[in-house]
Amino acid sequence: MACHPACRHSGDVDRLTASESFSHETVFADLRLAAMKREREPSSKAYRQDRFENTERAAKETIEAEQRARREKTKRLKELRLSQQDPKGPAIK
Repeated sequence: MACHPACRHSGDVDRLTASESFSHETVFADLRLAAMKREREPSSKAYRQDRFENTERAAKETIEAEQRARREKTKRLKELRLSQQDPKGPAIK
């Protein structure tokens, strides 16, 4: 009668543990070997530098856009506040 894999008898524990650790080592060794054999994307210094500069430029543009949006919102709120204080017309600067 076969036992469930999770069910271990006291005499089988050492043997199963040893075989499981060996299989894990084999799997990891196979994965490392596959990674070493895999063709890698060419990675030159110029490519990395270009990618870095593109990331920096995108971040800078995002920050500038957020700052512009904040300034425009502040300007609109200020104009709204001034127009509520002086209902006759736009504020004179």
